[in-house]
Amino acid sequence: MDIRQIRCFVALYEEGSITRAARRLHVVQPAISQQIKRLEAHHDVQLFSRDPHGVTPNPLAHEFYRHCIRVLTELERAGAVLASGADRFSGKIRIGAQASFHQFVMARALEAFRERHPAVEFLSRDGYRSDLISWLISGDLECALLSTTQDLLNMQTRDISTEALVVVGHRDTLADRDMVRGNELAGFQLVLPSRYKSMRNLIDAQFGLQGLVLRPQLEIDSLQSLLHVTLRPGWLSIIPPMALSSELFGGALRSVALVEPAIRRKVVVAWPRHKALSAPVHGFIDILSEILAGIPGVEISGGS
Repeated sequence: MDIRQIRCFVALYEEGSITRAARRLHVVQPAISQQIKRLEAHHDVQLFSRDPHGVTPNPLAHEFYRHCIRVLTELERAGAVLASGADRFSGKIRIGAQASFHQFVMARALEAFRERHPAVEFLSRDGYRSDLISWLISGDLECALLSTTQDLLNMQTRDISTEALVVVGHRDTLADRDMVRGNELAGFQLVLPSRYKSMRNLIDAQFGLQGLVLRPQLEIDSLQSLLHVTLRPGWLSIIPPMALSSELFGGALRSVALVEPAIRRKVVVAWPRHKALSAPVHGFIDILSEILAGIPGVEISGGS
């Protein structure tokens, strides 16, 4: 048994398909089949049942998988020990984030990180939540900033922040208000992200618990375009506070509290369970937390 066989087994176990496992490891499909066959033949065992729809791990595979994850985790930690003996803040890091982070927060954090650690190369990607998780699994990203839900069960996570979503609109639309109740939104034109976005699903679920149904006149996934719409008189939206800057649009937009329901979003950094975060990534997360701490309505979590 070698590390290639373990990596192939874990990929096949988690993907349930030779095609997807090969794509994840950037190898041809026969390479996956060959490594699994060698592993099974060497130990005279069968780990998967095969059918036209893919492969299904058997009870022995379930037990073997737990050990393989521990092996890969320790291998990552061993590599981190060696890396710490060199320049701890060098190399390249790849971090993804949902769009609300990329509006302002990521740019500020990247600028601050670059000033402190100029030797580190940085790749920052935004995308749909499902894309970010797929990029984590494939190894295209080291970690991603995500709002937490059940689909992160196979990931390691570190709490970053908790924030209360706010109502945003033109300062004249929200004049003399310090809050908006959920049932009052029917009296305004409403623009929200589509149901492809996890934030919209969170909003709909919380309104549903209050017996309320939102019927937005517009659905726009681009946060920048959505905020442009709220510049028009009578239009409102619901966004995370970190997505709004006082300098945006010359200060024409303002935000107020959303109540009944009050909606809170928890943000985490997520990474594959058998990986270890590098020192530069930890350093960037610390800088990100410093910036988030200065945003009203955002509460910083106490680390992992």
